[in-house]
Amino acid sequence: VSCKNVESIVITDGITSIGDLAFCDCESLKSVTIPDSVTNIGDSAFQGCKNLTSIVVPDSVTNIGKSAFHECTSLKSIIIPNSVTSIGDNAFYDCESLESVTIPDGVTSIGDSAFDSCTSLETVTIPKSVTSIGDSAFECCKKLTSIVIPDSVTIIDEYAFESCESLKSITILNPNCEIFDSDETISNLHGYDNDKFVYNGVICGYKNSTAQEYAEKYNRKFVSLN
Repeated sequence: VSCKNVESIVITDGITSIGDLAFCDCESLKSVTIPDSVTNIGDSAFQGCKNLTSIVVPDSVTNIGKSAFHECTSLKSIIIPNSVTSIGDNAFYDCESLESVTIPDGVTSIGDSAFDSCTSLETVTIPKSVTSIGDSAFECCKKLTSIVIPDSVTIIDEYAFESCESLKSITILNPNCEIFDSDETISNLHGYDNDKFVYNGVICGYKNSTAQEYAEKYNRKFVSLN
């Protein structure tokens, strides 16, 4: 069924899952009402809904699938409830209008490219339930200025904070956190002349931590929390 000219959708109470590709490329869609019977938002469910400006995810939802809101370029705000335990790969990739995100307690992993190219994103709150930050999770978040990685996080994967142009401070509280071994992982921009990625901010962590080891290896400024 074509949804080319549909601007508003009210999902029937009793529906438990929004299927994969359910509203993909409904470019005219501006508003969606999701009932509290829904527990799952499927892969690419709202991908390419370029006029969708806001959405409230009810407390019943536990899973936000891969690419669920990929290329929702007008999406400025989203409330993610505490019931959500999983944010899939590419879930908010290229949501260029999204300004702030609070990831709820209960989420254990932030998927690959989950917030990649969210170029308006200024603030992110990561809870202590998160144990891993995926590949390119916050790559090209050009307005992100600072972030605190809680001590529950054991892995910061490849390109996680690559090309975050405004990033001035990243605090890594787990002294044994595995940080992907590349100058791209935490960087402001690509230095084309010497093919290196540059970071002009500070990395905060504990003395003799992996954060200090990473900072020293890639000539980043390190500030000890001790």
